[in-house]
Amino acid sequence: MQEKNQLREFVYLDEVSVTSLVSSRKGAIPSEITDKLTDSVRSSMTSNTETSAKVIKASFGSVLESTRTQDRQVLRKATIQATFKDLYEEEWDAMPMRTTSGLNIPPPSEIQNILTNPEPLARKMPQWVVGKEQLTRGRLIEVEVELQADSVFQVSAFVSSFLDMFAGSSELAGQIDRGEAEGVREFNGILEKLLVGLVPIKCRLVDYQVVSLDGQEYLVHRDVLESVPLGQRPRETPVYLVGVTEQDLFWKDIRRVLFSKARVKVLCRLNQIGARSSWTAVKLADMIGNIVPGFAQQFDSFVSDVLRTVTSDSSVQEPQDAARVETLVTYGNLIAQEAEISLTDSDRSELRRLANENAHLLGISVPESRPAFRKIAQYLTDRYGLVVDPDKSHDLRVQARSQAGLSGNLSIQPIITSRLQNPTNEEERYLDAEIIAIYW
Repeated sequence: MQEKNQLREFVYLDEVSVTSLVSSRKGAIPSEITDKLTDSVRSSMTSNTETSAKVIKASFGSVLESTRTQDRQVLRKATIQATFKDLYEEEWDAMPMRTTSGLNIPPPSEIQNILTNPEPLARKMPQWVVGKEQLTRGRLIEVEVELQADSVFQVSAFVSSFLDMFAGSSELAGQIDRGEAEGVREFNGILEKLLVGLVPIKCRLVDYQVVSLDGQEYLVHRDVLESVPLGQRPRETPVYLVGVTEQDLFWKDIRRVLFSKARVKVLCRLNQIGARSSWTAVKLADMIGNIVPGFAQQFDSFVSDVLRTVTSDSSVQEPQDAARVETLVTYGNLIAQEAEISLTDSDRSELRRLANENAHLLGISVPESRPAFRKIAQYLTDRYGLVVDPDKSHDLRVQARSQAGLSGNLSIQPIITSRLQNPTNEEERYLDAEIIAIYW
């Protein structure tokens, strides 16, 4: 049964689509209803007195007027949420897929019929098994998904934030390989231009898997599949809802909602018939492909290769042990020069020993590399009673890296790897749709 008056917190809502769909069913939509009540009361009192004499004539008067006006205007505006509610309730019964709760799992005999003769049962029990005939272009469906941006947008958003962060810090900027950073920036610039303000999403369906039954693929509810003994289950393939959304139509900050895999409901309208085996996240590539044949396929291949590269499990670039050791030794020498201290041979030997022991820390991130510099400074502090100013220490660290030729030791690739899942070769199916609303 449909739940009436559901509480909905919208994440995304396409007002144009909602209004258009409701208008196509009902015609004109009343935009607002206005009730106006005006109550006005006016009272006036006037008195006049005149005195006349031969020389002097005086006249005076007074007017007392009291006006009380009360306007009360009650404005009821049909909000887009109310229009969405009308659309949802009007179309609920016609949806081949919709989220429901509290349904009893079919008995074992019905489940066996679903697996052996799914086509007639797809029309009879669409909440348990859905065929291609039910998933025709233009149909509205409601599904529960794990909300997630497509990996192309994830990479683009993260790289933009990452490079902006490094651009604001001279110490961080000095540790990135400039060639690698420029290459990533150029690639990201291409992606941003091709995305043209759109946010592609790729969300795994929570309740359905694609299985092959009687030579055709069907979407079967997880509860049905899990009630079948493990050895007798058909092969399951994950299915994803995919589509493009407009960044300006999100009601929540996309950084809060598109990277958390939160479970939400999506009302959408299918673009294609049934579940497909391929999908292009960057729609502009398809448009260019109409002019330049094969461009879309080449671009998809290029994007996949780049994503596999930046999300690969490769370690940070080849260790520069000698340069790291020299960086720490140079740092100690610069501190001594700043304090006008002449280091002894024993001091130089001890600084090199500390540098050798801690050089590996310079291959990690900036916060974790600072203990290596701190140990060098601590030795000189204990030996000569120095106090190293933090701002000056920062300048000396940058100078030491530059003199020792240690630059670009911090790679962008492993940092992206820690944030994103590796591209998978797992077979997948896609429901390509126009996203109307995302809510929970």
